[in-house]
Amino acid sequence: MAVFRRHLLPLVALAMLPGGAVLAEGYKISASDLLRLRVLEWQPVDGTMRVWDAMTGEYRVNSDGTISVPFLGPVEAAGHTPSQLGTLIADGLMERLALPDMPDATVEIAEYRPVIVAGHVRNPGEVVYRPGITARQAIAMAGGPSDEIRSTPAIVRDLISQEGALRILLDSREGMLARRARLMAERANESELGAVPDLDSARGRALLAEEKSFMDLRRDQVERNLAAIDAQSELLTAEIEALQAKTVQLETQLELAEKEAANARNLSERGLVASGRLFETQRTLSAIESQRLDTSTAILRARQGITTAERDRIALLDGRSSEIAAQLQEVEAQILEIDRKIDTQRGLSVSLLGQAGGKDLAADPDAIAAMSSVIVMRIDDDELRQIPDAMDLRLEPGDMVQMTLRPPSTN
Repeated sequence: MAVFRRHLLPLVALAMLPGGAVLAEGYKISASDLLRLRVLEWQPVDGTMRVWDAMTGEYRVNSDGTISVPFLGPVEAAGHTPSQLGTLIADGLMERLALPDMPDATVEIAEYRPVIVAGHVRNPGEVVYRPGITARQAIAMAGGPSDEIRSTPAIVRDLISQEGALRILLDSREGMLARRARLMAERANESELGAVPDLDSARGRALLAEEKSFMDLRRDQVERNLAAIDAQSELLTAEIEALQAKTVQLETQLELAEKEAANARNLSERGLVASGRLFETQRTLSAIESQRLDTSTAILRARQGITTAERDRIALLDGRSSEIAAQLQEVEAQILEIDRKIDTQRGLSVSLLGQAGGKDLAADPDAIAAMSSVIVMRIDDDELRQIPDAMDLRLEPGDMVQMTLRPPSTN
């Protein structure tokens, strides 16, 4: 059962992971991150998982890089990956509470530290970070360009805002297409993702690579659990064979004990043996019969375990198939909804272009982006680094985006 437990827990943890969890595994925790902790303990008596409700919850990383965990107090979180922190907490609980087995502590990134957007935006300040967000998206989430630059025509400002909103929709659509490719490959039990023409770009290939990594991780976890179930069935089958061999021996012993008891009874009736001898043979006979009954019960229990393992195997496979089908249906609906929004957004942009009479803007889609200057400030190894021309740079938690609009030329 211990083998089954070791392989089952990672799948349980994986099922709780949100989108982007694969990226979070290599992420170093920092101050202001919001962590989600879940502690599970295996109950071997009834074969179930027990959740430690007192410890399950969300923890904000303090400015000193620690979180306050029940029973442990302050725990250093900054600088660790989620999996490393989970192991650290599990080790601490095992030592502090003198547990016979180490519990399983799962740490997830519930919320990354925010991105700061400053400069000529309508709502400067913190923007919620999500994996894959670009500076362009962060600016759009901050309300787009502000009205501070009066020399920039209102229609041009609206065009910039519309372009940012459209970019967010297009990026979301690419993410959904990559996810759909992964789900379709999983449904067909393929080892590789199919080609997606709309993702034939550097960002699209990166999205597909991330989904491929996630698919490989899930497949590995399922295969590990299936192997654990098969190993459990093999152990139970071997146990049944041993118990059946023991039953044969007990049958032989029982037959001999019955003959000895009958002989002792006959001698006792003739007064040739003491009654204590008769009592001893009867006790031996009862003990063998009890052992035979216990062995039969153990065989039934082992067979029931094999049936349960097979049921778990079927449930695992069927459950995964149902989950893939439901997720695929959800993704298809989201793609349709995004496509409708993209059509609407493009229609608004075309209308604004018509009002502006902007031939240059219509001929050059990058003309709008050229009107803005975006710098990203990032701390690497405790040093502040500035990244210029970072409109489409993929941000990291804690980045600061500085935007300045360049008014279009009057020529």
